[in-house]
Amino acid sequence: MTLNKDIAKLAHRIRRESGDVIPFQQARLTASGQLGALPVHTIAPQERIPLRVEYTGESDAAAQSAIDHDTHGLGLDHCSDDQRAFRALLALALFNGNVYTGPTARWNYAVVASYDPVMSPRRDQLVMVAERAPDNVATRLLATEGAGSRGMPGLRHEVSYACHGQRSLCLRHLPTGALLTITGDPDGCPRGNKRSLGPRHRYLTIDHHVTEHERRALAAIPPLSHDATALLAGLVSRYNLVDRRGRWATSLSWDPLERPGAEHRREPDVRLHGAVRRLWGSGDSWAFRWTGYPEPYDLAMALTHREVGIKGARLTHHGGAFRVTLGTASLELSDEKG
Repeated sequence: MTLNKDIAKLAHRIRRESGDVIPFQQARLTASGQLGALPVHTIAPQERIPLRVEYTGESDAAAQSAIDHDTHGLGLDHCSDDQRAFRALLALALFNGNVYTGPTARWNYAVVASYDPVMSPRRDQLVMVAERAPDNVATRLLATEGAGSRGMPGLRHEVSYACHGQRSLCLRHLPTGALLTITGDPDGCPRGNKRSLGPRHRYLTIDHHVTEHERRALAAIPPLSHDATALLAGLVSRYNLVDRRGRWATSLSWDPLERPGAEHRREPDVRLHGAVRRLWGSGDSWAFRWTGYPEPYDLAMALTHREVGIKGARLTHHGGAFRVTLGTASLELSDEKG
């Protein structure tokens, strides 16, 4: 059934349930909103907050911190250029790992998937809600004194604090100036007047300059075009989404929708050795191939969806592979075997 038919069917039901009090055009507008057929920018900011929550799994307070009167869409991609560049770099860490041993896979970020964090992208920072263990996640991301090459080059501990009884760690990426907050607080609250805490580990702090080793590590990363940067940053913002109509989900560790047949993503090799992920390319051309979750279709839909996708992104597919384009850039999505 086409979307227009879905809208008409729901509109008739809404009108019928109102005792024919609601005019059909008003019922159709309501139905269009419920079925995701209205452009998000036409929806009032306060109404976008619960819509965003349906997809991201954030708390209402966290989503409210990300949306105001001039936020574009649901705010997943509305950020500074420096923040976008950082997220693209973070994508090369989060989406590379296991037997693939490329430069960014060595940063040891892929294991973050096991904590199933909720991403809360903001205009001036990225908030990662890891209720289970924010400090454990931070130890995966940050280099410590004498730890060699582990961690994202140039990422530093800035401050730790407590909010609602939960720990939060603010990390600063020196090359871009971008802020990443890892928190156990579902509301992802700002620091404000909260109680400051000392770090539990000997992380490198903002007082430690970028080392020569880190400069070489960053130089080993291929160049990213403007449009490719937006695509890769979009992967991070959509790291753990669930379609509000139950058609797709992007978790890297399991299927939140528990769909029949999705269990095949956990085939014996994945169960025994973990998922293999490889995100690589150069300039405008990039490809992500992996085993385990999610389905390539699911990730492709999240990037191009009418409500929660990247503005201007388009989708094509051939066989089991999907191609997302944005401007001059492309991102191929497929199973590692494909």
